[in-house]
Amino acid sequence: MVFIGDYVDSADWQDDEIIFNLQEIISLKKKFPEKIILLLGNHDLSYYYNGHGRHRCSDFREGQLPLLFSIFSTNKQLFQAAWGIGNHLWTHAGVIQRWYNVYIKDQVLPSDKNLSDTLNRLFNAYYQPLFHAGFLRGGLFEDGGIFWAHKHEINDDPLRGYHQVVGHNKTQSGVLVSDHYGGYTSVTYVDCLATETEFFKIEI
Repeated sequence: MVFIGDYVDSADWQDDEIIFNLQEIISLKKKFPEKIILLLGNHDLSYYYNGHGRHRCSDFREGQLPLLFSIFSTNKQLFQAAWGIGNHLWTHAGVIQRWYNVYIKDQVLPSDKNLSDTLNRLFNAYYQPLFHAGFLRGGLFEDGGIFWAHKHEINDDPLRGYHQVVGHNKTQSGVLVSDHYGGYTSVTYVDCLATETEFFKIEI
């Protein structure tokens, strides 16, 4: 089971509910370490990096920073930036082909087993392009990185040869699959909690 990130900053839940939910998810990961994958989202980074201004997002909760930073730092080894199997890739916001060509392609090492290995290694090295926010997200860059990519950016230029599963971009009606690239490239958007009725009909 892959959690796609953004465990915090929800406008619909109170502080204690958010913290309880995060702790429950962490407990689940500890109980089933090989079966649960915890990806980080852009909202989580604000607390993961102890309130660093570079990572501040909407609905940031200053009063909860000490506790959330403690939770994330204590359990740092349980979280990651990406996960993959073959040519299926999970990240919070997705990988754009042009962004990959400019910032990632030359960073791939022979020792990396797959693209998620590369992305996780770069995340651990605090490689800045991963955190880029593009123009469509109010950022300074042509394309967003794996925490900030906008749906329109990915739809226009998805990473070729990969089937991606992403959150970050809310869908209007359930899980949305964008598959217009000859069958070998697709993007599945799963941030569909706004349509809870359809979300809970999904059978796994």
